Amino acid sequence: MLYCGYLIARIVARVMPIRMACWIAERVADIWYLSSPRIRDSVAYNLRLLPKGPATGRAAAEHTRRAMRNFARVVTEFLYFPRLSAENLQDLVDLDSFGGLRRKMAGKPTILVTAHLGNWELAAATLAMLGIDLHVVVYDHPDQRVARLFRKHREAKGLKTMSVTGAARSIMRVLRGASVGIVGDRDYSGQGTDARFLGVTVSVPSAYAGLAVSMKIPVIAGLCVRQADGKYGLTLEETVYDPMHNRKTPEEIVQACLQIFEKGVEKHPEQWYFFERVDRRWGSP
Repeated sequence: MLYCGYLIARIVARVMPIRMACWIAERVADIWYLSSPRIRDSVAYNLRLLPKGPATGRAAAEHTRRAMRNFARVVTEFLYFPRLSAENLQDLVDLDSFGGLRRKMAGKPTILVTAHLGNWELAAATLAMLGIDLHVVVYDHPDQRVARLFRKHREAKGLKTMSVTGAARSIMRVLRGASVGIVGDRDYSGQGTDARFLGVTVSVPSAYAGLAVSMKIPVIAGLCVRQADGKYGLTLEETVYDPMHNRKTPEEIVQACLQIFEKGVEKHPEQWYFFERVDRRWGSP
């Protein structure tokens, strides 16, 4: 059923103007919102962790609805990838905001860490289309048909993918000559490390940080968020580990990334797509 839904959405994204497709996606998100009490409760819990989160239940509900609509747009934009080209990329992305990161990563293996905020898929595709040899760590979707569909969309834009299962070994191999992108605010392997995020203990990926230290690879954290003009731009980009100029432990690298993510979530809570409690461990009910 889920696969069929993605196929229908893919057709809509491929034949309709992107704005119309996003409008339809938002209406679907409204139905999703009404039929998902567990998600509503989880997002309300997460919002209470923010220093300036919604003050009332009604405000939290409205925020949750906006976040789900925004996420539906992100999915639509991802399914729009087959129509994305060098000529129209600038219609979706503020390319100037990627200039500094592109220069930092050009010709040098780098670990790029981001969060479930804004449009991380579009950020990775943009870098690949700008000539960065980027391999991304992806979640193993339980439906192999969905997994193949997603992989096809990513690889069509020049991205290479690797499974989150056994990612450490794959990352080590890739970093000998290319860069790696990872979403670092959620552990999907069940082998993450404990860290503090928004005042609670969470489980997040950490293997990348250990490899960065042992292999002397720079780690850059950043977020790609929708701006007031509707385009996505890179923000809060920061080199959290530079082996040539500072020394950090893997734990310090992970925590530095999470601190950047906290700033992003506090600034753009409506683009934070974490639809379960942030302190829920992978595999728990």
